[in-house]
Amino acid sequence: MSLLDDVSIVVTPNGYKAGRLYGVLPVPTEGSELLTNGDFSSGITGWNAQTGWDVTTGSATCDGTNAAYLFQSSGSLPIGKLVIVTVNITSYTSGTLRLGATGVGIDANSVSGIGTHTVIFTTISSGTSDIELFSQNFIGSIDNVSVKEFTASDMSVTRATAATRVDENGLVNYAEVLGDNTLTGNNSTFDTGIGNWYQYSGASLVHNNTLKALEVTLLSAESGARIDNTYVNAQVGKTYKISADIWRGTTTDTSFKIFIGNVQTDVTISDTQTNYVVYLTPSSTAGLFIYRAGSGNAGTFYIDNVKVEEVTRNNVPRIDYTGGGCPHILAEPQRTNELTQSNQFDTTWNQSGTLTSGQDGVGGSTDAWKFQNPNSTSSLYQPDTTSGVQTLSAYFKKNSNYGVRFFAFGSVNCSTYFDLNNGAVVSVLNSTAKIETVGDDWFRCSMTFDQTNTRCDFYVTNNASTQVLGDYTIQYAQLEQGSYATSYIPTSGSTVTRNQDIFTRDGIGSLINSTEGVLFVEMAALSDDSDSKRITISDGTLTNRITISIASNIISGFINVNNVTQYTFYESGITTTDFNKIAIKYKANDFSVWINGVEYDVQTSGSTFSTNTLNTLNFSNATNLSNFLFGKVKQLQVYDTALTDMQLIQLTGTSGTDFYESYSEMAETLTYTIQ
Repeated sequence: MSLLDDVSIVVTPNGYKAGRLYGVLPVPTEGSELLTNGDFSSGITGWNAQTGWDVTTGSATCDGTNAAYLFQSSGSLPIGKLVIVTVNITSYTSGTLRLGATGVGIDANSVSGIGTHTVIFTTISSGTSDIELFSQNFIGSIDNVSVKEFTASDMSVTRATAATRVDENGLVNYAEVLGDNTLTGNNSTFDTGIGNWYQYSGASLVHNNTLKALEVTLLSAESGARIDNTYVNAQVGKTYKISADIWRGTTTDTSFKIFIGNVQTDVTISDTQTNYVVYLTPSSTAGLFIYRAGSGNAGTFYIDNVKVEEVTRNNVPRIDYTGGGCPHILAEPQRTNELTQSNQFDTTWNQSGTLTSGQDGVGGSTDAWKFQNPNSTSSLYQPDTTSGVQTLSAYFKKNSNYGVRFFAFGSVNCSTYFDLNNGAVVSVLNSTAKIETVGDDWFRCSMTFDQTNTRCDFYVTNNASTQVLGDYTIQYAQLEQGSYATSYIPTSGSTVTRNQDIFTRDGIGSLINSTEGVLFVEMAALSDDSDSKRITISDGTLTNRITISIASNIISGFINVNNVTQYTFYESGITTTDFNKIAIKYKANDFSVWINGVEYDVQTSGSTFSTNTLNTLNFSNATNLSNFLFGKVKQLQVYDTALTDMQLIQLTGTSGTDFYESYSEMAETLTYTIQ
């Protein structure tokens, strides 16, 4: 038999979009339409419109009046359930439109821009609830509003800031969701013609049939090519990933610009076809330009494979591949990188040696730096005034010498020597340290210490205390307050804060059997500190909950029913920074916990919950206010039956997903003959 016969929720490192981590099971389903006249085909019928809204046959328009509601007061929305709301914005000028219901109107449900938009949320848990469209200075028109009950184990993800992760290729990059390429057809690839591109400042454009590219001819006073915003459709305040192949023909100029919406960045082109990628946030609706700024040398250059894609980074869950192999869901606390230039070591950084940019970096990146000291007393260092418990980290690769020494000058001098030849922490002074292998002879080194700093140094060394002549390659430096290093936070001129990750899912009572079942998770803590990091299913309160907790190499948990503890366990001596498979079984007079294929605890007395009590899943405590799971999750499952011991061995051990209850079942399945 298969464990999948009994599982009701499966969450793994799977598909995602901004604000949502898709569950594997159950397959999302939508109920029947809960609105009447959602397409406005009968005009205002069924709707109530406050001042600012004008409803006509086929559409509803708002003039920008703030806090104006368009709503249906049918009271027919399900109570305490997930609903999926969609709306088509047919014209748009400015502002946002919040899609919500009575008692549910969070700004995360706000949408803007032409197109079909979808939000998913949980309705209120008691009383009646009406659908509401709330204008936040929204100027535009809508049609085809739809509200349906939604059944899925997808988890909501809230962070409200961008964050990096390690991808499947070992690259450290932002977790992001890209929209469709605004440019289509030969606007983008120039397979057949120049499309909607046209000249800027008199530069002439033709289609190069041989190269299948846009050929731009420049006179000495001419600039370049552009495409109108009608085709780019960029919106003010949104971020866009712009990529294009650009290379020189006969011109000798190298300095060019990519411009969109009154914001631009410089690129240096060569005579080799190269793909350039920039991220820009328009401040106006001006179009896309690729051009040479000002006068220069006459000649040609080429453009191909242009993409303009809207980028969403806030609230995007991180599917992280740190350590290689299968990925995990990454959840971290709020941290600030106090270094204002995290990967531009020739600016606010000080050095008496030589810095060379454009070096091969982590995962095949090309933005690392080589530091070479001309004498044994030189170092690369950063002035700093941070105080308290803090962690300094950076990525390093050995060049001519064996290691690097971190040194934090201040009220108490702190240092660590990292052997980059053997990937080891050799010695520490007033600090703790960690070195992690990240592939291709690269290591992430981190030192944690407690003091008030004046500066942080990276010395070339081959022992614990002596600087030597030599060099190393460095990338992605970070200084953060906290007892361990978190994922890289890029900075370029100021400190940057990444908010904590919050994972939650409510309104899923139909997916949880409150009377019996199993909560299973495979997870690892980011550190072995004493803070309790929890996974919880509950009714959204502390009164009824099932909790698994990891802290200080202890795995523990409990079951509270009507605010009375029915079952508790406490298992020490387990390395919680390693991945552990943990399952807690609950059934009247039948409780147990299994860890990595072993039954650690069992209890044969106690009560469970009444039917339809449990409806919420959190990477935290039951109220989602504390005990956040700052760690890594490979899989989370909820079973609607209390599994057998054999099933729990199979679930938490190292075997596959299927097993056989008897030899006869195995023989029948595998067509063996028993003799």
